[in-house]
Amino acid sequence: MKRPGVIGSILAATFALGGLFHDVDAHHAVLRFNLEEMTTTADRIFLGRCISADETDEMIAQGMLPITRYTFEVERVIKGRLARRVTFQQLGHPSHRALGKGGEVTMHGQSIKPDTFIHGMSEYKIGERFILFLIPDYLGGKVTYPVGLYQGAFTVSQMPSGQSLVRNSINNLGLFTAAYNGTSMKRSEARLIFPDQSTGASPELEELARKRGPLPLEQFISVVEQIHAAHGGQKGAIAQ
Repeated sequence: MKRPGVIGSILAATFALGGLFHDVDAHHAVLRFNLEEMTTTADRIFLGRCISADETDEMIAQGMLPITRYTFEVERVIKGRLARRVTFQQLGHPSHRALGKGGEVTMHGQSIKPDTFIHGMSEYKIGERFILFLIPDYLGGKVTYPVGLYQGAFTVSQMPSGQSLVRNSINNLGLFTAAYNGTSMKRSEARLIFPDQSTGASPELEELARKRGPLPLEQFISVVEQIHAAHGGQKGAIAQ
């Protein structure tokens, strides 16, 4: 069986079951998640620095599939209980710097391989910090991905002023305004984020919701912790 076909069938089944795509054949129709639904959907949420990214192939669902194994040094756990060093796997291989050679397939100036690249799957560069909202491991516990693909992976950037800001690849679009898509919770179960009305939540959340683009790291983490607690979750911890 050709690898692209294996990837396509697995992604279709996985994303259809998880309600990730409106249409599994339309890669640009990823369901939008607001921050509250993203938080409740995630199995673990943490702040950490990527220290390795290893591309390989592994037997999954009766076929050899490309996977990338990432390892993070965990700085802070927001949801779940994690070791100080966490390793997880995602389907596909990341893009690479285009060399300008003939025959390369490129996307946004990066070189990709059509049989190993999965559109929308987040990538993590070694040395960079991220906040990740990861779904429970699936396909026999082999792989995971961020909630809403690129939506649940937030890069942490250090400004010249010393302030740390977080943003995902769509510039945090819809974090406080996207309607509940019903993947993991109903609109009636909302506690802090109400896209169709004034939040009536904490002043900190309301201040954050008024901002556009990158958000202050500490405020962002604080609001996610408030959301998690409002749904009965226990404080995240690093396992000793």
